[in-house]
Amino acid sequence: MMNRWKAFALHLLLSLVLISGIAATALLTWYPWGLYRISGLDRLLVVMLCIDIVAGPLLTLMIYKPGKPHLRLDLSVIALVQAGFLAYGLHTLWQSRPVFLVASDVRFDLVLASDLDESQVAAAPRPEWRRLSWSGPRLVGVLPPEDSAERQRLLAILLETGRDLHQLPEQYLPFEQVRDRILANAKNQPGGDREPALPVMSRFGEARMLIDPATAMPLRVLPPA
Repeated sequence: MMNRWKAFALHLLLSLVLISGIAATALLTWYPWGLYRISGLDRLLVVMLCIDIVAGPLLTLMIYKPGKPHLRLDLSVIALVQAGFLAYGLHTLWQSRPVFLVASDVRFDLVLASDLDESQVAAAPRPEWRRLSWSGPRLVGVLPPEDSAERQRLLAILLETGRDLHQLPEQYLPFEQVRDRILANAKNQPGGDREPALPVMSRFGEARMLIDPATAMPLRVLPPA
């Protein structure tokens, strides 16, 4: 016979399976090269899990009683509340997905969907860069302008809006145009095979990105030492 503890355990198991499925899908789709390490994904999933447990299994534990009048209605309300919190969490996860990995001569910057607005994305020089990716970050490059007037303009944008070069899609270049500079500036870092690496940064953290010594393509984000 189902009692409140069995109902709680079943609801908790279903909630864990659901959150695990969401996490696995996000990792496989949006976070190549181990970018989850600097994306804030872990914090977001923990918050989603905690809220989901409070809004679901714990409420079930509190109200479940075999034979209780209107029990089905109460459980339906809990399911709706939990679904609402889950929908909000999924929307936040969607807004936080990586859309560009921007390589400069000295580092990589991870740009999230929430870092850009539509008008900025529409100014990108290539059509495929003018929409935010649904399937993981696009690898692009960026280089400081050589023209002094353009440098002053970009400095003014930075001071006024806080947006650096990697947050300005109008400045994006094909990755191939920055490859040689990346290889020239990459340093051998500790990490087993001592392949070249560069810093990789986001607004949630930073690490080092191991790169291919021949092509400068990202290989993986190194775990903290």
